[in-house]
Amino acid sequence: MHMKFLWTDIKRSFANPGFFAGIFGLGALLAYNFVTESLHSGSPYYAIVNILAVSGFTVFLPVFPVLGYASRFCGEYESGYYRLILARMKIQKFAWVRMTSVALSGGAIVAFPYLLICLAAVYQKAPGLADANSLGLDAFGVNVLRVETDIEMVVIGQTYGVGVMVAVKVLLGFLFGAAWALVGLAFAVWMPNKYVSLIAPFVLYESLYILMPNCLNPALLVRGDDAGHLLSLVMECVWLFAAAAAAMTGFRRRCKDE
Repeated sequence: MHMKFLWTDIKRSFANPGFFAGIFGLGALLAYNFVTESLHSGSPYYAIVNILAVSGFTVFLPVFPVLGYASRFCGEYESGYYRLILARMKIQKFAWVRMTSVALSGGAIVAFPYLLICLAAVYQKAPGLADANSLGLDAFGVNVLRVETDIEMVVIGQTYGVGVMVAVKVLLGFLFGAAWALVGLAFAVWMPNKYVSLIAPFVLYESLYILMPNCLNPALLVRGDDAGHLLSLVMECVWLFAAAAAAMTGFRRRCKDE
């Protein structure tokens, strides 16, 4: 029964207006940046590294994964529907099912547009100019849009190929989306208000963006800009587990008397 409920919940997390709003909203912003800036670089490296950095939209990124399914619990709590769910399964089971659905939905909202832009960036690379264009140089060796060679994403691309670079970039996007969707869920179970669950993650993210050092700054981690090591993936996982722990604690507190 739990597996059936899990699959049903996952389907709902992908088949709702918030999910499509997040996908198309983020996709439109990324496409705008790609067409107006990165497309003219002639460099897949530049386009992939600067999916969000050049556009300045990095600070708004957590808005989109939260739209997916994070606030669903608020409606269930207000209507009392969550009591029917708890009558069929334990709090921990319900929490894990919901966290899985929210994380997958939020991760996909960021990862899918990332993947499309990365594939477009690879496709638009001019044949025969791979070496020159890899650092943002045109056919005559003129510096058009330069990418710093010590950025970890560029090191990965030059060492293992653009395909691995794309995979890492998309994985960073997925982990970021999953983590911040869970942050939205955590706010939803601690304070069951739809508007709080949608706005509070953005406020928290902005605070962390201003206060956190580079090695912990979520805005820099999702870009993979760390030099010389791939700390970004590790730290994104740390944020993901922290958000999951906060959500689980909230579920236990909110539903313990049911």
